[in-house]
Amino acid sequence: MIRIGLSEQEKQKLVNKYCQEYGIKKVFVLYFKKFKPDFSVPCEIEYIEYSDIIMYKFFYRLLEEIDDDCLVVVNECLRTQNRSELTYNCAHHYLNQTKHRVIFEYFPFIEDEQDLMILLDFLNKSKYYGKSFSEDFLAEENIKVKPIPFYFAAEKIAINDKQAEEYERKKEALFANLGKKDPDTVPRNLHLFVGKYKKPHIRPDQQYIARNGRYNKPNVATYQKYNFSNPKTLVTTEEGIDCIILDFAHRRLDFNDYLKISGHRKLKFLSTGLPVDEYYNEEFINWWQRVSDFHAKASLYQ
Repeated sequence: MIRIGLSEQEKQKLVNKYCQEYGIKKVFVLYFKKFKPDFSVPCEIEYIEYSDIIMYKFFYRLLEEIDDDCLVVVNECLRTQNRSELTYNCAHHYLNQTKHRVIFEYFPFIEDEQDLMILLDFLNKSKYYGKSFSEDFLAEENIKVKPIPFYFAAEKIAINDKQAEEYERKKEALFANLGKKDPDTVPRNLHLFVGKYKKPHIRPDQQYIARNGRYNKPNVATYQKYNFSNPKTLVTTEEGIDCIILDFAHRRLDFNDYLKISGHRKLKFLSTGLPVDEYYNEEFINWWQRVSDFHAKASLYQ
């Protein structure tokens, strides 16, 4: 089965019920390091971190130990869009040893619904090998999705003519010096560049998140140094906004991880209104629309 959007408590309840219902003798949990669960089950349990899945010391032993008396839980292991990733392929070998498989992910995909095929591969690699996503699969498999309520808005700050001209000069300089570098470095660098226009608008009574620590303020967290162990340190701001985004994360996964761990569901983006900020704002809105559309589709088959 695949379960998307469950809380840790809901995962615990499902795993415990599954073990009791099917007389499971041992649970193997494959998990990503930021999301190690702590399941209480009526049998033996072993945890294998994502980066260890490919290790020889685990591989051959697990192939020998896992059988139909075992449950394999895959917890938040959607870490790359490459379906042929070695770690995924090793996980498939473990999953093929038993008919008892539970796949947990908070979001249904990294970028778009084609990523869901990675989760379907965990269920049945041979069945879905080489296939693209089809809505029919939602009816064929035991997939349930819990929709995630979400609020997002952009707040624009005023930019003067001098700043707008400085922005254009910076953009031209970045393109002029691009050479053989990835063209995506231009918007990445511009997004950081316009952050200096936002600094005067950072209020001490609100919580912010940014791509790096250049703001050097105690109420501005980063995606890398965010206090994962104690998300309550990020206080809820006025108007119910959990956090204000100064820069979007460079990688979608970093932003998704932040949303998973923090529990923040009311966000605001502080935008200069300049093209690069508009681009990142639209990218996020489009991504969330894809997530919402998938939730709506999946709900028809539950």
